[in-house]
Amino acid sequence: MNRKLALLSIFGLLLLLACKEKIESGVSQQLANQRKQTLSNIEYNIYIDIPESENAPVPGRVELMFELNERYNLPIDFRNADSCLLNVTVNYRQISANVNNGHVIIPKSYLYQGQNKIAIDFLAGKTSLNRKGDYLFSLLVPDRASTVFPCFDQPNLKASYNLTLQTPKDWVAVSNSPVINKMETDTSNLWIFDKTYPISTYLFAFAAGKFKAIGFEADSFKMTIYHRETDTQKVARNIKTVFELHQSAIKWLEDYTRINYPFQKLDVVLIPDFPYSGMEHPGAIFYRDSRILLDENSSVTQQLNQANLIAHEVSHQWFGNLVTMNWFNDVWLKEVFAGLMADKIVNPQYPKLNHQLSFVLSHYPRAYSVDRTGGANPIRQNLDNLMLAGTLYGDIIYHKAPIALQQLELMLGEDKFREGLNIYLKKYAYSNAGWNELIEIFDNLSSDDIKSWSKRWIDAPGMPAIYVDIVSDVINISQTDNWLPMEFEVMIPTTAGYQTEKVRLNGKHTEIPMPKNFTGLKAIIPNSNGLGYGLFVSADRDLTLLQLNELANNDVARASFFINLHELFLNHLVDTDTYFRFLANALSREKDPQIRNYLLGNLETVWWQFLDHTSQIILSQTLQETLQGIFNNPKIPADERKPAFLTYCRTSITPEAVEFIENIWAGRVQIKGISLSENDFIDLSFQLAVRDVHDADSILQVQEERIQNADRLAKFRFVRRAATPDEALRDDFFHSLLIAQNRRPEPWVAEGLRLFFHPLRANHSIHYLNAALDLLPEIQQTNDIFFPKTWLDAVLYGHSSTEAAKIVTKWIQEHPQLSPNLKGKLMQSADLLFRAAGSK
Repeated sequence: MNRKLALLSIFGLLLLLACKEKIESGVSQQLANQRKQTLSNIEYNIYIDIPESENAPVPGRVELMFELNERYNLPIDFRNADSCLLNVTVNYRQISANVNNGHVIIPKSYLYQGQNKIAIDFLAGKTSLNRKGDYLFSLLVPDRASTVFPCFDQPNLKASYNLTLQTPKDWVAVSNSPVINKMETDTSNLWIFDKTYPISTYLFAFAAGKFKAIGFEADSFKMTIYHRETDTQKVARNIKTVFELHQSAIKWLEDYTRINYPFQKLDVVLIPDFPYSGMEHPGAIFYRDSRILLDENSSVTQQLNQANLIAHEVSHQWFGNLVTMNWFNDVWLKEVFAGLMADKIVNPQYPKLNHQLSFVLSHYPRAYSVDRTGGANPIRQNLDNLMLAGTLYGDIIYHKAPIALQQLELMLGEDKFREGLNIYLKKYAYSNAGWNELIEIFDNLSSDDIKSWSKRWIDAPGMPAIYVDIVSDVINISQTDNWLPMEFEVMIPTTAGYQTEKVRLNGKHTEIPMPKNFTGLKAIIPNSNGLGYGLFVSADRDLTLLQLNELANNDVARASFFINLHELFLNHLVDTDTYFRFLANALSREKDPQIRNYLLGNLETVWWQFLDHTSQIILSQTLQETLQGIFNNPKIPADERKPAFLTYCRTSITPEAVEFIENIWAGRVQIKGISLSENDFIDLSFQLAVRDVHDADSILQVQEERIQNADRLAKFRFVRRAATPDEALRDDFFHSLLIAQNRRPEPWVAEGLRLFFHPLRANHSIHYLNAALDLLPEIQQTNDIFFPKTWLDAVLYGHSSTEAAKIVTKWIQEHPQLSPNLKGKLMQSADLLFRAAGSK
């Protein structure tokens, strides 16, 4: 008997030690590889009970079925407190388990080689269950599923999900698959969803709450749109367009890929201040409602962005959802193809628009905003642990990658490019594959060395400088050491007008024969078709170029010139006063609305970050007259005039201009043809408040009383604390952000920070720079994937002084342990600060 007790004690001790086996936080690549090699046929049964009270615990149960080909101490990911792990049963035997560095380790003695079933009762973590009053939504990308329920939280362990949601009585619910049964009680609803097709954990999703549902059906395509907007006219103005944009995007993709829509359904959930513009969950795309439900007088750029966003998220159903990357270092791959497909899809919907112009303006400035900085990163980055996957996201994968793939399509040709994608999607459907697999396919289809091309474009950071000079009788084009293979066009001035020459730059240097009738009286325009990538430096830069008829009639060449001129300015090759006056002059004559909006953005950047207060006073009349000349011009459509008015409100500082803005807000003055939405009036009240106008708090109070929509009212009350002239209240706002739960929803926080750190309040907010930077590592752990960069952009945009630059530089020096990816984000956000401080 004693011997048996001793053996049982030893077995119990070994079991306890197994459960407490040390394991690295997050999901390391080593753990991911091990589980991928040993696990298969994974299926989840998930039950979650959403309580009536926002603060009550969220109980749940998961039954995890899988096949195992090798027995070992198996970690299941669950990033919650030990107290949230209520009960664990392995193959119908209850075990004692705990949470160990974000994992529940299942002893191998309880596992079978073959089929296994693990049942876990738990309390769901609320980090990724975004609850706001009477609605809730999950957001689990990239590795946040394990903060809600125990799972294998890595992209290459696809599984089927059977979800059951219990919600308050008057709520509706939506998930990846259709509802197959709904049961009602006096106090709650039970929603039972169909089994999903195989998807990754980060794509599993559900939303529930007091949403209005609008169903559509046309040509056998059905879709339900869920929303919370109370402005019925705004809904009516947009809702049919939203349906049609989804329908047309699906039809286009089915034709392009030769693969039918790959999931059971497609619904849309429009969420107030959703952290991202959109998230591509199979069967249930979530959007930020303001990006989809446009205001009256929306600009052509806003309409284009609406269509492009929808096409982007629909494209993900094939690129990312049907075929998913093996590991998150290839997250760029799903984003680049969603972006590239979106550009292709939107073109036929807007036949009157110049789509190459849209591509250039959408991608190049945003890509350059990172690639010019000390924090530039390659498109494809290394990733050792999924807990750092969020730091991979940014403008390089969303904007440089489409530029790179456009160059690849030029190299391969459209037909081979499409053929390679079709092979890729069909071969790896409902499975996982990455860039290496796609490169192999393209290599087999092409005589070009695609792998060498990839090393330059995909695996290396930065943008080259491309020099254009005249040497003897040739035009010499050369790149710096970080050269890229590319194709673009050059416009060469001749006595007969501009002559266009194609340039194929496959190395560091190439030459173009000089036309016999070449004239040096006009400048060469490099990259006139906008396809080249880099800083183009010509020996002859002439700011009077826009007076030329040839350039005035070529929108892409003009936009490319403006983009490159901005980069020349940021590299101190054009002085600030000259550039600002040039922008004002160009704006006054610009006819294209997309280019005009780009110039407005540059004007605002120069105004706040590169001009000191004295220069602003000197140039105020130029600024105001330029913008007034646009928004008061009846020959310009109202939707094209409105952006100039909003820029006027954000930049004006003279008493006369501020009084005009206040009269607009109060309704005493109107601009003919321009309609302002409730959001516009809210923004005006904030702009008046940061300018410390008389009775600013009274203006904010009146604005609060005007707001009818409950979601907008909650946001206004949150942000108002950062807008008030009362420094003590603003300080309380910032101090509240030291607590993680107060940093949600992230869009509210970002808007508040931009008011707190507004350039007009830089003298006060500079004392908070260190505290804001100190929070960065915690924010990376507790907030959404885009928020570290959003936080930094909001904190630093209002500062341009050498003192602020020194604070940031010193902070970086004092934090050598900061992860390289986070340091890169900081260097990207601080780039304009460093450049502005260096120019003063």
